[in-house]
Order: sequence, then structure tokens, then C-alpha cells
Amino acid sequence: MLVFRRKVGDSVVLGGHIEVQVLEISGSRVKLGFSAPPDVVVIRKEVYLTQEENRRAAARLAPASLARLAAALQSKAGTGSATSADKP
Repeated sequence: MLVFRRKVGDSVVLGGHIEVQVLEISGSRVKLGFSAPPDVVVIRKEVYLTQEENRRAAARLAPASLARLAAALQSKAGTGSATSADKP
């Protein structure tokens, strides 16, 4: 792991197109600002780990379970009929 010491206002550039700037230091908390191109996703690690776990859990679902879920959603969608009073 590469470690930098930075002060408020200092930045680090990653890959030539992502900038990480130290915005504020308060006690043991550090506020960082990220400037990156729109195609670069920047999220907190705990959010990333949760997304990965959700993807793994979804991949473990049996195809029959997904088929039952799809059928249930389709039947539920087909039971409701909107009247002209319900439409905006």
C-alpha cells in the first residue's frame, strides 16, 4: 500500500485523470473530494462490498425461484386495472 501524508487543500492524482483532495480534517475523520470522469464510479468501500454480496446472493438463486418470482410479479401486474380516474 502506498501511503501519503497530505494537508487540507492538498491533492493526489490517480491514473492521470482522478484527483483526490483533502477537504477537511476533524479529529479522526477526514473529508475527501473526488474529481473523476463520468465513466469512473466512485463509491465507499462498504457500499461496494454490499453490492458484491448482493450480486453473489442473486447468482446463487435457483432458476426455478426466479421463474416463480417472475410469474408472481407478472400476475400481480396483470390484476390491477387502471381507470381513467387513476390516470394523471
